[in-house]
Amino acid sequence: MKPVARRAWLLAALTLPAACAASGSPWTAEQRAEMARWSAGVSEKLRSKAYFPRDPERPTPAPEMPAMVRFTFNRAGQIYTPQIERSSGAALFDGAALTAVLATAPLPTPPAFLFQDRETYTMVAPVRFSDRPPPSGLLR
Repeated sequence: MKPVARRAWLLAALTLPAACAASGSPWTAEQRAEMARWSAGVSEKLRSKAYFPRDPERPTPAPEMPAMVRFTFNRAGQIYTPQIERSSGAALFDGAALTAVLATAPLPTPPAFLFQDRETYTMVAPVRFSDRPPPSGLLR
Protein backbone atom coordinates (compact mmCIF):
# COMPACT_ATOMS: atom_id res chain seq x y z
CA MET A 1 0.00 0.00 0.00
CA LYS A 2 1.25 3.43 -0.96
CA PRO A 3 1.78 5.90 1.92
CA VAL A 4 -0.72 8.72 1.85
CA ALA A 5 0.82 12.17 1.73
CA ARG A 6 -0.36 14.06 4.76
CA ARG A 7 -0.93 17.79 4.51
CA ALA A 8 -1.60 20.04 7.38
CA TRP A 9 -2.62 23.63 7.55
CA LEU A 10 -1.73 26.23 10.10
CA LEU A 11 -4.38 28.64 11.22
CA ALA A 12 -3.12 31.70 13.02
CA ALA A 13 -4.59 35.00 14.00
CA LEU A 14 -3.30 37.77 16.16
CA THR A 15 -5.39 38.63 19.13
CA LEU A 16 -5.83 42.32 19.60
CA PRO A 17 -5.12 43.66 23.06
CA ALA A 18 -8.14 43.55 25.34
CA ALA A 19 -8.23 47.35 25.35
CA CYS A 20 -9.09 47.32 21.65
CA ALA A 21 -12.21 45.21 22.13
CA ALA A 22 -13.29 46.82 25.38
CA SER A 23 -15.60 49.78 25.51
CA GLY A 24 -13.67 52.99 26.00
CA SER A 25 -10.85 51.71 23.76
CA PRO A 26 -7.93 54.14 23.53
CA TRP A 27 -7.78 53.47 19.77
CA THR A 28 -9.83 55.36 17.22
CA ALA A 29 -11.96 53.54 14.64
CA GLU A 30 -9.25 54.24 12.04
CA GLN A 31 -6.55 52.79 14.32
CA ARG A 32 -8.63 49.68 14.96
CA ALA A 33 -9.11 49.26 11.19
CA GLU A 34 -5.37 49.76 10.58
CA MET A 35 -4.60 47.22 13.32
CA ALA A 36 -7.00 44.71 11.77
CA ARG A 37 -5.32 45.10 8.34
CA TRP A 38 -1.86 44.76 9.84
CA SER A 39 -2.89 41.72 11.92
CA ALA A 40 -4.30 40.05 8.80
CA GLY A 41 -0.99 40.63 6.99
CA VAL A 42 0.99 39.19 9.89
CA SER A 43 -1.33 36.17 10.11
CA GLU A 44 -0.94 35.52 6.38
CA LYS A 45 2.84 35.70 6.62
CA LEU A 46 2.82 33.45 9.70
CA ARG A 47 0.73 30.85 7.86
CA SER A 48 3.17 30.92 4.94
CA LYS A 49 6.11 30.09 7.24
CA ALA A 50 4.48 27.24 9.13
CA TYR A 51 5.07 23.55 8.64
CA PHE A 52 3.49 20.41 10.01
CA PRO A 53 6.06 18.78 12.31
CA ARG A 54 6.67 15.07 11.98
CA ASP A 55 8.23 12.52 14.29
CA PRO A 56 8.93 9.39 12.22
CA GLU A 57 9.09 7.33 15.40
CA ARG A 58 5.66 8.41 16.63
CA PRO A 59 3.17 9.91 14.17
CA THR A 60 1.36 12.67 16.01
CA PRO A 61 -2.06 14.03 15.09
CA ALA A 62 -2.57 17.78 15.26
CA PRO A 63 -3.46 18.95 18.77
CA GLU A 64 -6.95 20.30 19.34
CA MET A 65 -5.79 23.37 21.31
CA PRO A 66 -3.72 26.13 19.72
CA ALA A 67 -0.28 27.03 21.03
CA MET A 68 -0.48 30.58 22.36
CA VAL A 69 2.77 32.31 21.37
CA ARG A 70 3.71 35.61 23.03
CA PHE A 71 6.28 37.69 21.15
CA THR A 72 7.70 41.18 21.24
CA PHE A 73 8.58 43.22 18.16
CA ASN A 74 10.00 46.64 17.36
CA ARG A 75 9.12 49.36 14.82
CA ALA A 76 11.10 47.55 12.12
CA GLY A 77 9.15 44.33 12.68
CA GLN A 78 12.04 42.44 14.25
CA ILE A 79 10.80 39.73 16.63
CA TYR A 80 12.31 39.18 20.07
CA THR A 81 11.97 36.24 22.45
CA PRO A 82 8.88 34.35 21.33
CA GLN A 83 7.59 32.15 24.14
CA ILE A 84 4.83 29.62 24.57
CA GLU A 85 2.31 31.32 26.81
CA ARG A 86 -0.03 28.32 26.73
CA SER A 87 0.92 24.94 25.31
CA SER A 88 -1.04 23.12 22.65
CA GLY A 89 -0.44 20.00 24.73
CA ALA A 90 2.10 18.65 22.22
CA ALA A 91 5.72 19.77 22.56
CA LEU A 92 6.44 18.95 18.92
CA PHE A 93 3.75 21.39 17.77
CA ASP A 94 4.71 24.04 20.34
CA GLY A 95 8.23 24.00 18.89
CA ALA A 96 6.87 24.29 15.35
CA ALA A 97 4.74 27.27 16.43
CA LEU A 98 7.82 29.05 17.85
CA THR A 99 9.79 28.28 14.69
CA ALA A 100 6.99 29.69 12.51
CA VAL A 101 6.86 32.92 14.53
CA LEU A 102 10.65 33.37 14.29
CA ALA A 103 10.59 32.68 10.54
CA THR A 104 7.98 35.42 10.11
CA ALA A 105 10.51 38.14 10.93
CA PRO A 106 10.59 40.81 9.87
CA LEU A 107 6.89 41.47 10.32
CA PRO A 108 5.09 43.84 7.97
CA THR A 109 5.66 47.40 9.16
CA PRO A 110 3.60 47.74 12.36
CA PRO A 111 1.24 50.68 12.85
CA ALA A 112 3.17 53.65 14.28
CA PHE A 113 0.57 54.31 16.99
CA LEU A 114 1.63 51.10 18.76
CA PHE A 115 4.94 52.76 19.65
CA GLN A 116 3.85 56.18 20.85
CA ASP A 117 5.30 55.66 24.32
CA ARG A 118 7.53 52.60 23.88
CA GLU A 119 10.21 51.04 21.71
CA THR A 120 8.69 47.55 21.51
CA TYR A 121 5.22 46.00 21.58
CA THR A 122 4.10 42.56 22.77
CA MET A 123 1.28 40.49 21.34
CA VAL A 124 -0.07 36.94 21.51
CA ALA A 125 -0.79 34.78 18.47
CA PRO A 126 -2.81 31.57 18.73
CA VAL A 127 -1.16 29.05 16.39
CA ARG A 128 -3.38 26.09 15.51
CA PHE A 129 -2.39 23.10 13.40
CA SER A 130 -5.03 21.12 11.59
CA ASP A 131 -5.14 17.97 9.47
CA ARG A 132 -7.87 19.58 7.36
CA PRO A 133 -7.52 22.62 5.10
CA PRO A 134 -9.28 25.79 6.22
CA PRO A 135 -12.45 27.00 4.46
CA SER A 136 -11.72 28.29 0.96
CA GLY A 137 -10.51 31.84 0.79
CA LEU A 138 -8.37 31.70 3.96
CA LEU A 139 -5.25 30.51 2.16
CA ARG A 140 -4.18 31.11 -1.39
